[in-house]
Amino acid sequence: MSDVWKWREELAKAHLKQEEAGEFVHISKNQMSGLVKRMVQGKGLVASELDKKRWKAILEYVEFKQEQFKNLEEDTNESRTVTGINR
Repeated sequence: MSDVWKWREELAKAHLKQEEAGEFVHISKNQMSGLVKRMVQGKGLVASELDKKRWKAILEYVEFKQEQFKNLEEDTNESRTVTGINR
């Protein structure tokens, strides 16, 4: 992740809030904020092994949610086309 804006963009694509991503690895809103600072702004240079493990799991979760949302959108668009509701 190159910067905070890119991170926010990835969360938006997954329709997630940063806090929800943190809940996935059972950390608080404040802990998640700190993790983002260490991993995004600090480029992981001062991150612990636990931080890196959590970050990897969060990134995989965000990617999964992005794919899930993308598939949901495609299914919705297909059903609109089939039923003639396409706008």
